[in-house]
Amino acid sequence: MRRLGALLWLALVLLASGYLALRLHDGLGFRTDLLALLPREEQDPVLQRANDAVTKALGRRVLALVGHADRETARKAAATLGDALLATGQVERIGEGIDVDRLKRLGALYFPHRQSLLSDGDRALLTAGKGEEVATRALSQAFGFAGLVDAGLLRTDPFLLLPSFLTNLPFPLSRLTPDEGMLSVTENGTTWVLVSAVLAGEPFELDLQDRLVGAFDAAVRDMPGVTVKRLGAVFFAHAGSKTAITEASTLGTLSLVGTILLVGLAFRRPGPLLHNLLALGVGMTVGLSGSLLLFGELHVAALLFGSSLIGVAVDYSLHYSASLFDPLSGSPSDRLRHVLPGIALGLVTTLIGYAALMLAPFPGLRQIAAFSIIGLVGAFLTVVLWLPSLDRARRLTHGALMLRAAAGLWSFWEERRWRGVRLVLVLGCALAAAVGLARLSADDDVRRLQAVSAELRHEQDEIQRLIGATTAAQFLLVQAADDEAALRRQEDLTATLAGLKAKGSIAGYQMPAAFVPSARTQRENRALVATALDGPLLAAQRASLGLPPADPNDKGPNKAPEGVLTLDDALAADSVPFLRELVLGPGLHVVALQGLSDPDAVRAAVAGTAGVRLVNPTADFSALLAKYRHRALLLTGLAGLLMLPVLMWRYGWRGGLWALLPPGAALILAPAVVGLMGQDFTFFHAMALVLILSIGVDYAVFCAESGVEQQPVTMLAVWLATLTTLLSFGLLAFSAVPAVHSFGVTMLVGISIAFLFAPLAARGTRHNEATNNARLL
Repeated sequence: MRRLGALLWLALVLLASGYLALRLHDGLGFRTDLLALLPREEQDPVLQRANDAVTKALGRRVLALVGHADRETARKAAATLGDALLATGQVERIGEGIDVDRLKRLGALYFPHRQSLLSDGDRALLTAGKGEEVATRALSQAFGFAGLVDAGLLRTDPFLLLPSFLTNLPFPLSRLTPDEGMLSVTENGTTWVLVSAVLAGEPFELDLQDRLVGAFDAAVRDMPGVTVKRLGAVFFAHAGSKTAITEASTLGTLSLVGTILLVGLAFRRPGPLLHNLLALGVGMTVGLSGSLLLFGELHVAALLFGSSLIGVAVDYSLHYSASLFDPLSGSPSDRLRHVLPGIALGLVTTLIGYAALMLAPFPGLRQIAAFSIIGLVGAFLTVVLWLPSLDRARRLTHGALMLRAAAGLWSFWEERRWRGVRLVLVLGCALAAAVGLARLSADDDVRRLQAVSAELRHEQDEIQRLIGATTAAQFLLVQAADDEAALRRQEDLTATLAGLKAKGSIAGYQMPAAFVPSARTQRENRALVATALDGPLLAAQRASLGLPPADPNDKGPNKAPEGVLTLDDALAADSVPFLRELVLGPGLHVVALQGLSDPDAVRAAVAGTAGVRLVNPTADFSALLAKYRHRALLLTGLAGLLMLPVLMWRYGWRGGLWALLPPGAALILAPAVVGLMGQDFTFFHAMALVLILSIGVDYAVFCAESGVEQQPVTMLAVWLATLTTLLSFGLLAFSAVPAVHSFGVTMLVGISIAFLFAPLAARGTRHNEATNNARLL
């Protein structure tokens, strides 16, 4: 039967290897967006759609400022950079902004409706009966020293209402001015020229990152003396993915090399080393292949965490190989029969812990869980089905000193002479737990999860200051039955938003209604112009400008039409910058907020307005992390409860509780140590506790399964398993990615504590070894 199982497992491994080779040939797809690790809240699909659309629009935008003391040099360098980005094929368009051509198209869109469009200032003056001030301003612009008003415009718009409307449009790039087809700003003698682009794909695609950032850097290197500042998710993603991939390679290599050296030094024979490498290699291969088959692509974090599977998958083969030190060990089949209860029960409890990760609605963590579960099962089956057939090793006679040293921890918990030290240790742990947990505080800010380049962050701040805009994704979502109703709701919000701006809660805002007023407002504006300007002042205004009296029967091309400008007209003209990003669909609009500093004040201000809600993705994700941090702790408790019946079935109710004592102590002390270190407790600290529980139970089970004669051999296996786990998961503590670092620190502390208390699990064992083996087998 075992031979048949070995052949079937060989066939499955070959299929997995072939599939993996095929995927490697076609190119593996890795996600680098850290937010892909986070949950999708069960929420209104309209809200999710809006959130996705805004985030996508911001994520695909690339901005650069090219600066030089000489204006022409800056302009030429900006044009060169734009051409280089366009040549990559990764850019959908270049030059999104407010250039001269766009201004002409704006004029063509708005000109026919000039009597229906009023700036907020003009509307306020006319409503207050101060039409004379509007007329006087137009005259001063026409005859002033710097008057540049076109005579043709004066004939059709003698009060210059359209220029006033255009001038007061809330364009987001407030400090930039058109300069012969480019947008620029001058500061301290340096001319900064804007290069803007929209990516053709997602900024978190590795191939897009490499091509675009590579072309960007190459173009900058060829511009000596020119200063270039960059802004865009693609640059942050590229820096983050390089860090993650480098770390995955480095930490995986260190873990593998460390494991090889550890196993080689412990066994001093090629057989055990090759057996462990085989189990590890098969586990990694089937884990990666199965994950790719299930998900199609992997998050780079799954690769990083998956590389840490080395320290867990090798436990089963180490336990098998350690039996070579047992004087009572016989044939390979006997060795397997001896260790099978422990490694089988260890696998079950470990899988329960990893399965808890599958319950978390985090796409990236589900990938990590699937990778680990498949890999661990693969390593276990390799040990059970292949190693006895491949094992030709004789009992090892060296290592007496190593065995005595390994058994020292067991002696510490058993011998009376250490009773005082044990009491001090337990009291010290209790004190550390009390103080550490009292000092522990939570921080779920999603912005703290990713390592952000300080240089890129500085350049982002400089660009935002120079262009007068931010790239934050906070916005008001306006939902109504149709576009007209949505525009009216935005207009009703204007006074509220102006008050928030005056208080400093926001720096500014852009809404579709500012660019295309509602039909109601346009009709009101037209009536207001007729009664407050045309009726009492038009004749005198035209006379002052030297124009003939207006012909009421004029039906020429310059006559303003009776209809209103619609949002569909503006979208079809594609002349209003960023309007498409503000209109998500009929009746679904976005009011983009600039410089949001007091979300609570904004949320309170719009709370009474139907169909309007504040969307703050950063705060929303942080709130979700807090919610799922609590859920992660519940998952840990659930995993422990699911393990307990299995352990009680094996060891009885008292023995089951003793077996849970070592990982339970680790679950309490690991967060306490985090608190003592002055770190905040995050979701990723909480998720590490799930694995500490499952791996810690492994060590407890190995000890509980050990007879008195096998205690040194068992502790040697636990020592080796712990060291390999620390070489893998513990190394994550040195990651530059805060989320990974938090996970690694918790694992490092928790696994060490679980190992320290592992021998206590043997105190509750009530059944003899033969009965236990008979039950499990």
